[in-house]
Amino acid sequence: SFLLASTVNAIVGQRIVRKICQHCKISYQPPNQLLNEMKLSLGPLFPNKPEVLLYKGKGCAECGDLGYMGRIGIYEVMPASEKISRLILERTDEPTIEKQAIAEGMITMKQDGYLKVLQGETTIEEVLRVAQD
Repeated sequence: SFLLASTVNAIVGQRIVRKICQHCKISYQPPNQLLNEMKLSLGPLFPNKPEVLLYKGKGCAECGDLGYMGRIGIYEVMPASEKISRLILERTDEPTIEKQAIAEGMITMKQDGYLKVLQGETTIEEVLRVAQD
């Protein structure tokens, strides 16, 4: 534990999701329940706009009627601060370490995915498939 806590600078998690095909990308109004879940997860990172649209691919010849073309990563990077290193040394449970990392500004993998959904890079289905709480 000491060697790990004293030498690690950051811990990175990554998942790969499919990108929306840019040739057949369409916008849609998501259900309020989904927007509320995203708003709760993102907090101040959620856009302050009257209408929030999400995107999906309807399928076309370019993407083989899949609605997706290419891939993109969603990430979670936890810097190993002194406090987090101490928690690791003390063999603290994962939820406590994660809570501290979030308090120090870490964006979770699910939050990063939600941000990419809001930017129209991938779909909510892709994010929910790979990133759970």
